Amino acid sequence: MAPLILIRYGSVGHLIILRYFSRQILETSAGVSLILLLVVLSGRFIQFLDMAANGELSVELMLTMILWRIPSSLELILPLALTLSVLLVIGRMNQESELIILRAAGYSDVRLFGVILLPAVMVALLVGWLSLILSPDLAQVLDRQVVEKEKLTVFDTVVPGRFQSDKSGRSIYAADISEDRESLIDVFIVEPLQREKNEVFLTGRTARLELNDGEKYLVLLDGYRHIGSDLSLDWEISRFDRYLIRLNPEVDSRPDSLETRSTATLLESGTPAELAIISWRASLPIMCIFMLPLVFLIGRGSPRQSRFLWVIPVILIQFGYITALSYAQKAITLGQWLPWPGLFWVHLTLICAFSLSIGFVYLARERGWL
Repeated sequence: MAPLILIRYGSVGHLIILRYFSRQILETSAGVSLILLLVVLSGRFIQFLDMAANGELSVELMLTMILWRIPSSLELILPLALTLSVLLVIGRMNQESELIILRAAGYSDVRLFGVILLPAVMVALLVGWLSLILSPDLAQVLDRQVVEKEKLTVFDTVVPGRFQSDKSGRSIYAADISEDRESLIDVFIVEPLQREKNEVFLTGRTARLELNDGEKYLVLLDGYRHIGSDLSLDWEISRFDRYLIRLNPEVDSRPDSLETRSTATLLESGTPAELAIISWRASLPIMCIFMLPLVFLIGRGSPRQSRFLWVIPVILIQFGYITALSYAQKAITLGQWLPWPGLFWVHLTLICAFSLSIGFVYLARERGWL
């Protein structure tokens, strides 16, 4: 009923209409963004959970990597969510004849597009803040945490009841792990000897991790050391109360260092690869605005058509838009394109194509072709 209020209260009604459109578009964008974010993160979560179950990744590092991906995921999700929300909101209002009332109240398509532009600019500013400021800063902070967690060893990622190996060829098995995750229980370790064909078999009642001069050591307590080979009956057996094994770092997953640099730092350096990243970050909020005319035109179509009819085509168009930007970024990085205007050629090409399409549709409507 918001369009009827516009007719009765003039300029006050205009503010109500502006708030009405903004609320509808922003609420729909938030809902679509939440759904898409859950879909994206669930896929990543399953992938990281499988790595953690196999002992390739610690739980703490898994949560850190998921947290790092939230802002970078929203950079791509929010433009698509805004596009779909405008399409759905305009399509619904068209089907429910609200746009007809607005047209009767003197709202032309240009003026109506100006109303929609306000919440779109708000979303674009949020995307720009994420891509240009927050994501690089957050990635830089989390990068330091990942660097510390890169010193993870097989002890940190051990899975009770499963044999695991590290880069040195050492195999470790633990029957259980303490509730505080500080100690392994009933440990069995096989260490290959480089100079001989024999192997070292270690068993310990418990094992824990200790730091000494910045190095990590696995300390076995109350156990036995067997040295020998399955090809020989000559075995050396000794008992120990405390046995130290130096552990080497295992996990080397970390964000790309270039991606974690701030926009200002990249701009100062000015290499093609760095300028390509800046262009990509700046292109995401631009994409929010450049997709609006197309979806506005589609939403203003015939009231008889379903508002969900164009959802898949619009998603494919925006996916093609993002893919073109991605290829352009790679071309700049490889020196095949000049850094300036760089990615903006893609924006210019697509806005020209959209403008021609919009002009053709309006001409077709005036001529009665559509």
